[in-house]
Amino acid sequence: MKLSRKEIEKNFKKDFVGNAAYELFAHHSFDRVSMDEIARKAEFGKGTLYKLFSGKEEILVYIICRGIDQLCSDLQEQCMGCRDSFQALEHLIELEYDFYTDYSNLVLALLFRQSDGDLNNAFLNQIREKHQHRNQLVAKIIDKARDSGLLFRVENREFIRALESMMKGLMINHIESQSMSNDREFDLTLIKALLWEGLIEPCRLPDKG
Repeated sequence: MKLSRKEIEKNFKKDFVGNAAYELFAHHSFDRVSMDEIARKAEFGKGTLYKLFSGKEEILVYIICRGIDQLCSDLQEQCMGCRDSFQALEHLIELEYDFYTDYSNLVLALLFRQSDGDLNNAFLNQIREKHQHRNQLVAKIIDKARDSGLLFRVENREFIRALESMMKGLMINHIESQSMSNDREFDLTLIKALLWEGLIEPCRLPDKG
């Protein structure tokens, strides 16, 4: 369906606001960033900002949904398009790690609001829909690895849950330690070691016949 010029302009403005807000949220906690600051950063009037978004929560959800869309696009290209299944799993881990690192402040703000019941159900459903699509894509990557002969000790759901838990745990650890420069290579080596030793057999099934 072709978008009208007004819809294209509106989407462009929302992306522009999303970029400005992302920069603010990346360096400050969600609660400390105001709509006034977002408007100034985006160089929009506050009235224009409220025509695009109902408030900070909607901007938060918009940025995270956009991030998940980009993550899914990268997973599709780098994992589903990779012939080597073991390498595809390594790409999966690296992409997931980079997502949680880049969006740590926003994901944490979302988790707090979700646990407190402060997030609008419509916004929450948007996140859940995107998250479900991402989980389905990750499951396809795992199935592809299984078909190639890689041995998994758990079902897809448990693997995805374990991967998410590790990513969120490292994210919280980085925030608590106030580390602005994470050791990406060390973290990835640790995650891969835990997965290879705990959930995946680092070998292939012998060829039949």
